[in-house]
Amino acid sequence: MKNLVGCALMPHPPIMVPEVGGTELAKIQATVRAAQEAAEALAAKNPQTVIVITPHGPVFGDAVSISVHPRLKGSLAAFGVPEVALGFETDGLLVRYILRKAERLGINVIELTDEVAKTHRFSLQLDHGALIPLYYLHKAGFRGQLVHIAMGMIPYEEMYTMGKAVQAAIGMVDKRVAVIASGDLSHRLTPDAPAGYNPRAAEFDRQVVAAVGGLDVKALLNMDETLIEAAGECGLRPIFFLLGVLGGLEAKGRVLSYEGPFGVGYAIALFGTEEAQDDGR
Repeated sequence: MKNLVGCALMPHPPIMVPEVGGTELAKIQATVRAAQEAAEALAAKNPQTVIVITPHGPVFGDAVSISVHPRLKGSLAAFGVPEVALGFETDGLLVRYILRKAERLGINVIELTDEVAKTHRFSLQLDHGALIPLYYLHKAGFRGQLVHIAMGMIPYEEMYTMGKAVQAAIGMVDKRVAVIASGDLSHRLTPDAPAGYNPRAAEFDRQVVAAVGGLDVKALLNMDETLIEAAGECGLRPIFFLLGVLGGLEAKGRVLSYEGPFGVGYAIALFGTEEAQDDGR
C-alpha cells in the first residue's frame, strides 16, 4: 500500500519530553534516541496525515472513539510545562472514510463531538498519550493533519479489525499517511513501579516485544490472560490496532529500543511496507 508510508509503536512517559524530564532524561536515553530515530524516519516520508491511537483519550467500554473537531490541540500543562503545546488540523476526509469502513466491519466507533464529550465528561484536548509521540514528530518537521483515535475496552480481535478498517480507509485517500500506536508495556517491573511490582511483568514485556518485532499477531492472541493481567499494561490494544493496520501487507518491523528504568516498559518499534519503499518514499 503506497499511501501507508510508515508506522511506529511509541511510549508516552511525560519524562521523555526534555522540558518535563530535565536531568532525569539521562535515565531513558535509549528511549529518547529511538523516539528521535522513529520520528525522523516517519517525517522523512513526508506524511500529509498522521493517525495516532492512544489509551489515554476518551476511552469507552464498548467502542473506539475518534475526534471530529476541525482542530485538535493540547499541552503538557498537567506536567508543569504549559508552554509545550501542539495543535493540528483534523483530516476530516480520512475520518469519514474510517467511520464508514469501521461500520462496514462491525466495529462500534463513537464520534467525539462537543455534546458527547460534555455528556461523558471527557476532555476535547489532546491527551498525553497522543501528545508525547507527536512532540517528537513535530520536532522532526511534521506539520500535516491529524486523526486522533482513542482505543476502546473491546476485545483484542476487534481492535485488530479496527486497524484493518483504518488500512482500508487509507487506501481510499490520495495522500501519504503514517500511523502511530501510543502505548506503554508493563507498569509493574520494579518494586518502586507506579502500579506495584509483579515478578511476571518482565516476561510479559519480553513476549510482547518479540511479537511486535515479528509482526506476530497469533503470539499476542495466545498470551496467557493471567500474564496480561499481571503486567498492568496500557499498550496491548493499541498494538493490536497497529498490527491490524499492517495486516496482510508486505511489511517489515524492527524494535529500536526497550527499557524500563522507572518500572514501566517502554518499547519503540518502526514498521514499513515493501510497496511504500519501492515507491521511493
